[in-house]
This record gives sequence, C-alpha cells and structure tokens, in this order.
Amino acid sequence: MKLRRLFEPASIGNMTLRNRIVMPAMDTNLASKDGFVTQRTIDYYGERAKGGVGLIIVECTSIDYPRGQVTVGQISIDDDKYIDGLSELAGAMKRAGARAAIQLEHGGGVTHSSISGTQPVGPSEAISPLGEPVRELTASEIRELVELHAKAAARAKKAGFDGVEIHGAHEHMLAQFMSPSINQRTDDYGGPLENRARFLLDVIRACRAEVGPDYPLWCRIDGAEYGIDPALGVAEAVRVARWVEDAGVDAVHVSGHGYGARFSALCPGMPGFHLVGASEVKRNVSIPVIAVGRMTPEVGEWALREGMTDLVAMGRALIADPYVPRKAQEGRLDDIVPCITCWECIEGSIQAVVQRMMDPNSTNKGDLRCSVNPSAGREADCDIGRAEKPKRVLVVGGGPAGMEAARVARLRGHDVTLMEKEGQLGGQLLAGGTPPHKEGIELLVDYLATQVDKAGVSVQLNKQATLDNIAGANPETIVWAAGTSPVSVEIPGVDPSRAVYAVDVLSGKANVGETVVVVGGDGTGCETANLLSEQGKSVTVIEILPQVLAKEGTIVQMALLDELAGKNVELLTGISYEGAGSEGPIVKTQSGESRELKADTYVLAVGARPNIELVPALKDRYHDVFVIGDAAEPRRIKDAMAEGFETGRSL
Repeated sequence: MKLRRLFEPASIGNMTLRNRIVMPAMDTNLASKDGFVTQRTIDYYGERAKGGVGLIIVECTSIDYPRGQVTVGQISIDDDKYIDGLSELAGAMKRAGARAAIQLEHGGGVTHSSISGTQPVGPSEAISPLGEPVRELTASEIRELVELHAKAAARAKKAGFDGVEIHGAHEHMLAQFMSPSINQRTDDYGGPLENRARFLLDVIRACRAEVGPDYPLWCRIDGAEYGIDPALGVAEAVRVARWVEDAGVDAVHVSGHGYGARFSALCPGMPGFHLVGASEVKRNVSIPVIAVGRMTPEVGEWALREGMTDLVAMGRALIADPYVPRKAQEGRLDDIVPCITCWECIEGSIQAVVQRMMDPNSTNKGDLRCSVNPSAGREADCDIGRAEKPKRVLVVGGGPAGMEAARVARLRGHDVTLMEKEGQLGGQLLAGGTPPHKEGIELLVDYLATQVDKAGVSVQLNKQATLDNIAGANPETIVWAAGTSPVSVEIPGVDPSRAVYAVDVLSGKANVGETVVVVGGDGTGCETANLLSEQGKSVTVIEILPQVLAKEGTIVQMALLDELAGKNVELLTGISYEGAGSEGPIVKTQSGESRELKADTYVLAVGARPNIELVPALKDRYHDVFVIGDAAEPRRIKDAMAEGFETGRSL
C-alpha cells in the first residue's frame, strides 16, 4: 500500500500539521518527584519529534498537583513555577518540526492517597480500582476544578504549546462523571447523559474562555466502555461528541476503556480496535476526529482512505520506534521496530504505584521502559557510535539477545558472525509468538532477522557451536547468547511417554491429546494453556505456588486470567504431590482436596536452564567472552534486548 493520505497536511483549528500522525498522551514518569519537566522528558519527546510525527500530545499533566496526581513521576501544570520547564519541552518538539500539545487531567477516583496525599475524590462514593474509599465531590468543588483546568490551559498557552487536549477518557475524573456505572449522583452532574457530561462541557467552555477563540483546544473521550455494566456505548459517545463540538472544541480524540476478557482480547491484539467508535463519531461531527488503538501505518492509511478518521494516533508504536513516521514515509516499513504489545511501557508505572502503596518511602518512579527499544527514556545515553578499532566478533545464538548484539556490533563497524544451531533465527521467540495475541513477537523476529541481514552480519544457520568451529571463526570477542533448554522433572504417576515440553508444544514439535494437564503456571505454562484451550482441548494448569503468573505484570496477569477463565481452563494453585494414582498423579489442592489428574498429555512448563556448558572453556581460551540474555539468566524479552543492545554498544 502506498502511504499517501497519512502524509498529507492536516489542521486542528488554525494549527497546521505536517502529516496526519499523532502521538497520543502516554505516561512516561520521567518528570521529577515534584512534577517538573526533566532533561530526560525533553530528550524523550524531542526524539519522537525528530522521527517525523505531525503532532505530539504530552502525557496527562496534573491540573491539581498532588491531589489529582495519578502516577509517581507525573508532570504538573497547576502552578506558574512549572512554565519554564514546560516551555523548554514545547520548544524542543517544535524545533524538530512537530506541533506540540499537552493533555490536562485530574485523576479523581484513580488516584491513591500514598501518591496524592489525600483521599481520592470522584462523582460518587465508591471504592476505587486501587481499593480506597472515594469521596463524592461537592458542586462547589466541581466548579473549582473547572477553574483549575482553565488556568492550566492558560499556562500551556503561555509555555508555548500549540494546543491543549482535555482528558475525558480512560476512567480519569471527567470520564468518571460520564460513566453510568461510576456516576450515581442525583444533582445536575448525575443521572441522564447530558448531566453526566456537564462537568466536561463546563471545563471546555472555561478553557475556551481562558485561551481565546483561535487557540487549538480539543478533548479525548471514550468511544465505548467494555466489561462494565452499565456502560457508555457508541451512541452515547456520539452524543457527547456533538456536545463538545457545540461547546467549542476544534477536534475530538476517540479512545476506549474497559475490563474483562473482551477488552483484553481487543486491546492487545487488534490493530485499529477503537475505529468503530471513531468512525461513528466522525459521521456525526464536522470537526476533525483523531482515531487511536494499536494503529499501524498501513491501518492508518486505510482508515483515512475509508473516511473513518481525519488523524491517526500511534501510541506505543512510537515508544518502540520514534522514527515510525519517517521510515513509513520513506517506504522502509521493514525497518520499523514493532511494538509487541507486552505492556512493559505501562507496567513500570503500575509497579511504582503499588510499591508506593506498600511503602510510602519507595523511591521508584516507574520510569518508562520498552521491551524492544532499550533507549526509550534514555535517549541521550544510547548513541551507537563507530568503534575506534574494528574486531572480529562471534555471536553464538540467534535469539533476541544474540540478534540485537550482532546488529548493534555490526553498526559499530565490527566484523560480525552469528552462529545459530537451528535452521532459522528467532530462538525462544519462535515458540513465544504462537499463543493468542502474540503476533507482535513474530513481527519482532522478522524485524531482527531483517536488520541483521541489512547490517551485513554473516549468519551461519544449522551450526552447533563447538570449541573447534568457534576456534575456526578466529574471534577476538565472543558473545554467548545460546539461550536455554527446558528443565525436566519426574512427576509421580506420569508416564514419560505422555509428557512433552511446553516449548515443543508452542513450536509445533509435539502433539497433545484432548485432555491436557500443564505442569507449571508461569507465563509459558499459562500461554500454552491458552493456546491449547483455543484449539478445543480440555486443560488444567497446576502450580505449586499460591498463584499462577507470579512473575508477570499486572496487566498481563489480568488479561491472561480473563482469557483462561473465559475458556474454562482450570487453575489449581498451591498444590502438593501426594503420589501416583492408577492413571495419573495425585495432588492435594490448597483447599485440602486430593485429586487424581488424568490426562492424555502432560505438558511440562517448570522452568529452563541456561545453555552454558562451553562457557568455562571459552573463558579459559579467550579474553573477551560476554554471556547475555537467557544464557546468563532466563528472563524476559526486555532483558534479552537490553543486554544485546548494551553489549553491542560496548564492543
């Protein structure tokens, strides 16, 4: 597809954009602990402006700090003392050719007292998603918050931002008022939709009065809510969109929010998953519409051609690769680092909030991190320069750590050979990309293999590393990234002929029967269970720990548990083995029940051991031997990519 519409100029009010790609507001937590913009904030947004995006909307910024603060490292705009830093930030983006906007928000009921220093507030008394009682705002307090929004908009204009977005989505304060499941008020701010939208409309009118008629001003709303009852639907979103247009906004940014299996399935896996709401809104308003939801250049181009939206917001895609717009415009789509929808960019923020809840003295801000882009949030420290003296570098292992190390080392000018025992590159990623919603991992394999080839790395497939063939390569430096092998265990009552490794199931090397017991409830075990249950198998997961997915992040846990529950996968945690039955192992559950687990196939997902048998001998023979990725310690993609990147840079 020729990307033509995506790179046409566009306008929001009197603001002209160089293309139709928008970077939406996403938390980075790169601000100081007291809400000031830092140099890391400036570097992060400046890099994305250099990448060619048309408009950048800076992350949600607190209009009532710290009372409305949601994350530990959130930017503030509730006082004039923040203007200088905000001005530097806006200037950095504009000098690189992007238009700079900023999102204004109040967390309301999704704040927590350990961060905000006060009880959460919202439209009605409730228990917040973080487990705290929410106090109902009075009408006078609502009016005060309207004024705080307006003053913040004035500061944004004074700081040099080209526009302001009001955050009315994602269960933040204004969205809480519009949500029929949260807002139980009976006054002018509750009941029918026109009352529930009153707060948002009052904020828009107040901001418009403060910034003047010609300053670009718009809002973000939910096109629908999922897994919530009662929920805001597309029809209600259309009504809200019409009202905000009448109230004076220059555009409307249509997103979505929800919980449960349906939202979990849509959100990570379906490109353009909010386009339904955005396109319906566009049919009913005359102002520009911004669509979001795992948008890719190809999906964005298609949506523009079909008249479903006017602008395309790419969020996590621009964390993974700041240069998506430039690469797409130049036709270099295979050079774009793919977002694998792993949620690492969000998990850091959540973990920081949880740590603060448990320990008020925690210093973790939850700074931004990305599995596939180790330089995200560290832009100034991650330059790949040319090496002073080129070396002969041998990389053993073609997984993510090995491919990334080979790629970066070659970019530094080294003569790099990559030796892989299998017939294709990818390592554990090849199996990891097979479960539902893991398509992004397949894209990562393709990207890394392509970049290794383009960089000029000499790739040797089907070649098992031995001391002799390593010596034959005559390396000056060895990067050992040979990955892991699955751990084998003997389980009482399990016929070894009916036991297979999870990695072999995922890679298609092993077949299973109709009834399956997965032994081990970590990420690999549960992802394998998800895949098998989708194939119609009857699956039970057993885990000796009190919970499954203990090492996974909160969002991954919630999404995968929702899916497993929807597919009737049985999860037995805290089990202990009592012995062998006539047809399978007998286990005791947490409740004290004894059960014999009969199955056609037992899938082993009990861990992995590093493949490091040759490493001691290599260290005896060679001066520079680096052990990275899972070969150093079995962990996650982000660790493998980060170690590959840093090792390649250090050579």
